[in-house]
Amino acid sequence: MTSVPVRFHVPGARTGPVTLGQRNVLRWIGKDPSHRSDSVPAFAEVPPGTDLYEIADVVRLLLVRHESLRTTFTAGPDPVQRVIGDGEVSVEISEVQGEPYAFVRDLVSRMLAEPFGLTTGLPVRITAVTRDNEPFLVVFVFSHIAVDVAGAAIVGQQCAQLLDGGRDSWAPGVVGHQPVDQARWERSEAGERRIRSALRYWETQLRRVPQAMFAVPAHPDGSPGHCEVRMRSRAIAQALRTVVARNSVSHSTVIFAASATLLAVFTGSASNGLVSVCGNRFRTGWRDYAGTIAQDALVPFTLDPAATFAGVVRHIQAATMNAYRYAQFDSADLWAIIDAVSAERGTQFHRDCVFNDTGVHSDLRRIDSSTVDAAELAQATKQTRLEFADDRELPAAFFLTLAGISDEEVDIRLYADTRFLPAAQVQQFLLGVERLLVTEATTPLRVAEVPDLTGIRAVPRSADWHLIDSCWVDLAAVQRVLLDPFNGKVFVEDDRLVAYTSGDLTPEALHAACMAELAGQFSVMCPHRYVICASPPTDAGDHAAWRSRPVVRQGSGRSFGTGE
Repeated sequence: MTSVPVRFHVPGARTGPVTLGQRNVLRWIGKDPSHRSDSVPAFAEVPPGTDLYEIADVVRLLLVRHESLRTTFTAGPDPVQRVIGDGEVSVEISEVQGEPYAFVRDLVSRMLAEPFGLTTGLPVRITAVTRDNEPFLVVFVFSHIAVDVAGAAIVGQQCAQLLDGGRDSWAPGVVGHQPVDQARWERSEAGERRIRSALRYWETQLRRVPQAMFAVPAHPDGSPGHCEVRMRSRAIAQALRTVVARNSVSHSTVIFAASATLLAVFTGSASNGLVSVCGNRFRTGWRDYAGTIAQDALVPFTLDPAATFAGVVRHIQAATMNAYRYAQFDSADLWAIIDAVSAERGTQFHRDCVFNDTGVHSDLRRIDSSTVDAAELAQATKQTRLEFADDRELPAAFFLTLAGISDEEVDIRLYADTRFLPAAQVQQFLLGVERLLVTEATTPLRVAEVPDLTGIRAVPRSADWHLIDSCWVDLAAVQRVLLDPFNGKVFVEDDRLVAYTSGDLTPEALHAACMAELAGQFSVMCPHRYVICASPPTDAGDHAAWRSRPVVRQGSGRSFGTGE
C-alpha cells in the first residue's frame, strides 16, 4: 500500500471573494510559481500503535473543520475562493530509508519543491512516514494561500492532539472563523476602517524610518550569498523566564528587543525600523484560524545608549503593540504608498531586516519570577549548539526567526546576507543575543555596556558615509550608481544631497532615472536637489567650482517641490 484515500463530505459548499492574505499570496505566486516560500510544512508525531486508517480519519476531521484546506481559486483581477464540499485527498505512505532525520528532511524538501495547482487541486499534501511499516510522523505541506506559518502550526498541533486521544472531545463539522468569513469582515465597515488606518500608519512611518536598516559597508571577509545559522540555547530558556517575569512582557518581546538592540548597535543607528511578521490573531475567535492572515508590521524604535535594557524592552513592547494594530492591508495599496513616499524622499523601502516568531501559537511558554543562579546560567551556556540550517532563500538581508521555546531550550535562527555578515559574524550575533539575556537575568544592563559584553560593535564607516534623513548613505555609492552615468557630481549641503551636472536635462528626468536605480541599493539615496549647469567646471570634483557655474535649471525633480 502506497497511500490511503481520505473522503470528506461537508454540506454547504461556499464561494466568495479572496481575503487580503490570499490575494497577497496570489500576487507573489504569480511572480514565481515554483518558489519554495509558496509552501509551508507542519508536523505531527504519531503515538505508538496508531494505524494508517486512524491517521486518515484524523485528516478527514481536519479537512472538514478547516475550509482553507479544501479550497480552490479562480485567477484574474477579481479572484474567487471556492470551498469544496465533497472530495478526496490521499495520505501518502513513505517508509524510512537510512537515518530518519535525514530521510524526513529530504522528503520535506521534495514535497516543498512541487508547486500546487490552486485552480484545480486542493492546497495540501499529506505523507505518513513509517518505520518498519509503523507510522511515527505525519508531514503536511500546505500552499501558503491556505495557511501561513502560524496556521500550519495550528493544524499540525490539532493533528497531534487528535492522534493522542483527542477525538472524543473534538467538535465535529465546520467550527470557527473561516477564510470566507474573513473576506466578509474585511469588506465590512469595521474591516475597511481598520485597513484604511493601517495604510495611514504605514505612510506616516515610511516618512520617518531608515530606507534600509542594513545600510552598512561590506564586511572585509564577506562574499555574495547567504547563510542561516540555528542556535539552540538552554541558557536563554532559563534566563528568558526571569527577564519576562521581571518586565511583565512576552517572551517574543524580549527576544525582539535583544536582537533589535544588537542590530542598532551594529549599524550605529539611533532611529530604526524593523519589520515584524504579525500573526493577526488577536480578535475573539481568530486565535485558531487556519488561514493566511499574517502580514508585516513596521516597528519604529530608537536606541539611547544611556537607556537600560529593561527600558528598551518596555519601549519595544509599546512600539510592537502599536504596530500590530496596523498589520492588515491590501499589499497593492501599500506598495502604491511605498512608491509614492519613496519618490518623495528619494529612497527605496527595502524590508531588509525582519523578525518572525513562528512558535508563538504552539509553544508552552513559562515565566519564573524567582532569582536565577548566575553559575547555573554560565554552565548552561556550555551546552549551546550552533549549526547551519537547511539552505533556503529569504527576501531579506537579516531575518531572525524565533522558531521555538520550551522548558529545555530556545531555538533561534538568523539568516543573513554574507556580503555584510559572514557566517562567523552570524554566529557571533546569535551568541551575543544569548550573552545579553544571560547577563540581564542576573545583572541589569545598560545599552552602553552591550558592545563590550557581546563583542557586537558599530561597523566602521569611512568619511563617505553620512546619516541623512535617518538613513545611512554612502556618498561614493551614490556617485557611482546615480551620478557617474550623467557625468555629474554629488555633494552634501546642509545635510542634504545636491547633484550637479550639465547638458540638456531636467530635474524631473534626472530624479526618475535615479529612482529607477535604487532597487537593492541599501546605502544609496537620490539627491534632494538637482542643479543643471550650462557647462561643467574644469575640475568636476571641485564643489565651489560647480556652485559658481551658471545654472540652467534646478529643482527637486519631485512633483511636490521638495528641495526647491
